[in-house]
Amino acid sequence: MTERNNKLDEISHQLNENILAVKGTLELMDASVTEDDLHDLLLKAMQRMDSIQGLSNDMLNALQRCLDKMGSSNK
Repeated sequence: MTERNNKLDEISHQLNENILAVKGTLELMDASVTEDDLHDLLLKAMQRMDSIQGLSNDMLNALQRCLDKMGSSNK
């Protein structure tokens, strides 16, 4: 159980880190001065969103495995 908790904690930490980074990137976009700056910031935000999507999928898969194990042990 501890290994699963550690894995979920790590995924949660990575999600939070990426969400904060996207938020910061969006705040910088608001203050960007050139179109090139804006373009670079948009690319960074999209890369972080891709990371968030992958991490979300990892978390859902881990939760599903936990639920499956709980269900099989209850039978």
